[in-house]
Amino acid sequence: MKLSLLPLLLTSSLVMGAQAVNASDNRFEYCEYGAASDPDGDGYGWENNATCLVQTDESYTVTVRNLTYQQVLSPVIAVAHNKSVALLNAGHAASAGLTAIAEGGDTSVLAASLDGVAAVSGVSTSDGPVPPASEVSFQISGSDSYISLASMLVNTNDALMIVDTAELPSSSGDYVKYYAHTWDAGTETNDENCAHIPGPACGGAGASPDDDGEGFVHIHRGLQGVGDLDAARNAWTDPVAVITIMRN
Repeated sequence: MKLSLLPLLLTSSLVMGAQAVNASDNRFEYCEYGAASDPDGDGYGWENNATCLVQTDESYTVTVRNLTYQQVLSPVIAVAHNKSVALLNAGHAASAGLTAIAEGGDTSVLAASLDGVAAVSGVSTSDGPVPPASEVSFQISGSDSYISLASMLVNTNDALMIVDTAELPSSSGDYVKYYAHTWDAGTETNDENCAHIPGPACGGAGASPDDDGEGFVHIHRGLQGVGDLDAARNAWTDPVAVITIMRN
């Protein structure tokens, strides 16, 4: 799941003098590429042959509810970004950041890789894991129009709960709701061997540096019953989580 920065084809910019950005300026849509569309920094960008409004820093409350029977979700990382960022790179090798999440629930590698990336305006991680039939809420601030989230299904080898490039609510008090599906990071063989599964069903190791897995990100095939995991307890079907995002 590589973080890819897609090319920005910004051909011109509209100068609006010293006029400051006004959040109530509803003449324009928000810029999909954020500040990258506004080289003169006046708060107004130019995309698709039209003026757009560069969003200022806003605060959001993210609530993640686990919908599975016995799969615990690791701490959830949320990333506020513009349209040039793609967290999920299906069909290609996973990034180091998402590999660390998929195998051991470690969000620090991805967070560090996003530090200083101009297309990312906010990164936040929940305080703890999300048990079944439970939820966690946390805050994120950002000046972009999109959000992506990732977490590990910890009673697996390398399964990920992901919401990729979802639109954020545009007005204070508004909220959006997304259902998350499961992806296989393709970085570890799905042997379902407890020695390689860190969750409470097994207590094994997280990272598997000597196992390259399938080699690419793909839709998860679910529990196959080939190892130590009890399918009656640990199997799941999608969606695995519902995510509600409110603009504060």
